Amino acid sequence: MKNRFIAAAFAAVAFIGTASVFAADMGNMNMGKSNSAEKVAHGVGVVKDIDTKQNTIILAHQPIKELNWSAMTMAFKVSNEKLLKGVKVGDQVSFDLKGSGMSPVVTAIRPAK
Repeated sequence: MKNRFIAAAFAAVAFIGTASVFAADMGNMNMGKSNSAEKVAHGVGVVKDIDTKQNTIILAHQPIKELNWSAMTMAFKVSNEKLLKGVKVGDQVSFDLKGSGMSPVVTAIRPAK
């Protein structure tokens, strides 16, 4: 019985202590963009394959400075299936990527200049 009372008292104190955290004023906090904000990266490459069912494109791209990537061939998801309609295997293209890690998404694609 004594242990239950102590446990209940401890839980009540812990709960009351956390309530002030949720009530904290955040008006003076810097709510600017975080470092994890998605950047747009630009690449140039050759279309190696297109999969309209999976909305993916395989590109053999040159180094992408913004992502610190060396030249490689990889598959990318596209943000809109309409992007795949204007390209074919063998086309040299420039493209925009948005996202982070090793799975950014192609958000724009156009013939390379």
